[in-house]
Amino acid sequence: MKMNFRTITAGLLLTAALITNCDKKDDPATLNIENAPQTAVAATGGTATFDVKSNTDWSVSKPADATWLTIAPQSGSGNAQVTLTLAANEGASRTAALNVSGGSLWKTVNISQAAAEGKDPAPQTLDLGDGTAAYEIKQNTTLSYPNTYNLKGFVYVVDGVTLTIEPGVIVKGDKGTKATLIVERGGKIMAQGTAERPIVFTSAQAAGSRKPGDWGGIILLGKAPNNMGEQTIEGGVRSKHGGTDPADNSGTLSYVRIEFAGIEYATDNEINGITLGSTGSGTTLDHIQVSHSGDDSYEWFGGTVNARYLVAYGTWDDDFDTDNGFSGRVQYALAVRNPQTADKSASNSFESDNNAAGSATEPYTSVVFANMSLFGPVANPASYTDQGGQAGSTTDARFQAALHLRRNTQLSIFNSLIAAFPVGLIVENDKGSTTQTWATDGKLNVTNCVMAGMMDNYQDAQYWSAGSVFNTAEGSGAFAESYFTREGGGNRVFNALADLKLSGTASPAAPVVFPATDSPLATGAAWTDAKVSSGFDKVNYIGAFAPTETASSNWTTGWTNFDPQNTAY
Repeated sequence: MKMNFRTITAGLLLTAALITNCDKKDDPATLNIENAPQTAVAATGGTATFDVKSNTDWSVSKPADATWLTIAPQSGSGNAQVTLTLAANEGASRTAALNVSGGSLWKTVNISQAAAEGKDPAPQTLDLGDGTAAYEIKQNTTLSYPNTYNLKGFVYVVDGVTLTIEPGVIVKGDKGTKATLIVERGGKIMAQGTAERPIVFTSAQAAGSRKPGDWGGIILLGKAPNNMGEQTIEGGVRSKHGGTDPADNSGTLSYVRIEFAGIEYATDNEINGITLGSTGSGTTLDHIQVSHSGDDSYEWFGGTVNARYLVAYGTWDDDFDTDNGFSGRVQYALAVRNPQTADKSASNSFESDNNAAGSATEPYTSVVFANMSLFGPVANPASYTDQGGQAGSTTDARFQAALHLRRNTQLSIFNSLIAAFPVGLIVENDKGSTTQTWATDGKLNVTNCVMAGMMDNYQDAQYWSAGSVFNTAEGSGAFAESYFTREGGGNRVFNALADLKLSGTASPAAPVVFPATDSPLATGAAWTDAKVSSGFDKVNYIGAFAPTETASSNWTTGWTNFDPQNTAY
């Protein structure tokens, strides 16, 4: 008899994977990486290993230029140990991001090798573009460590060309020319940093004088579908995005920081810290920090790309903005706001539309987020109405909601923490959309989440209006409340951040906090919904951090920087 394990709970999946007489194709796919290399292999060469734990066929791929690295085995089915053999290094340090994929799941393993003695060259400062006209990178180009590069004007990586950036490279965006790096359709960026040597894109202004919007940012454009067809990306650039290839590959951003980017090129036409236009699932995005963006930190216009380990720090407008049919998966992200920095358009952590018109056009914006920790500006909800926007206030009155879901979006967020915003959840039927119907029908999901420390937990209508403080008369919040507290939704509400038993309160000065072992966040994650049954790590905790992590040992350790204003680059 064919056995079906669909109803076996997530806690029994590892046991079920060992039952050899069952048809494993009936099980939800699992793919986990253990004991991945944490340190660089010596320049003299050697080996490193990691373990694949899987119940599905898997394979390991490497960048085409990593000829110095061999992998055995490169594929398999079930559990195995993979051995990486590195040849002796005769030059500067080098790194490769390995992609481990199985079914619809994927993981990244970074392997690096130290430089041969005396082989790191003396650093130089080089220009990329001159700012007087658009600059095209027309042939495969490498930005080499330990050099610093001045990015000037609009710099395009054109179709068929790969821009490679070595670990540790610093790229400084020029303010006067609105420096922006655009990877066009068919082009690639291979920016593979390491925890020890992240790649940094930052302002060219001196330490102490940097501001949000000092330069444009990074734009990745692909050939994946969106619901508006082929279109020109925002920001005044020439480039189009969109197509029919959901697996399109624009390259890799891994262990990368983007600081003081994001400009309003024209009204409602912005460049974000990182802008993703129809970016495909062949692209690798992990361990990325966007700090002090002058617009959104991350904005997706359609596409299918997945991402993991994202940080949005001190964002001006929205932390995560999803539009035009974006349908990827995102797991593990931290957002922390500066109470003094909010946008005229009302700042949210999530803002999500199907498209600007709110039309019921496929593919819908149906991205799935999990294990997010979103911290807003409200330190004390009881006093916020008195201090927000008033003279001497430390909190900008233009902050709005942790989750602002509208215009026919079908976004989902699972097993996440939303905290310390003026409003927790807005589900809005604006522009004739049926967003609330999608929530009722289970196409939009806010499930198994924790809400804490809000001034107002729910609103249904637009909450903020220009030139005034918050107008609570513009929506009762009845639908949002009934939806969030629905039976079977698994959501919980706490009045104060202190109820969460965190190691501290997230703030610009201390952004990374962790749940205690008896915190409401330490357990209770659920992965039974079909939208999160594959493609995600099945962890037991709510939010971005496990109770076993600490300030000195967590996924932000080593490569992030929470004081880029005063860093001497």
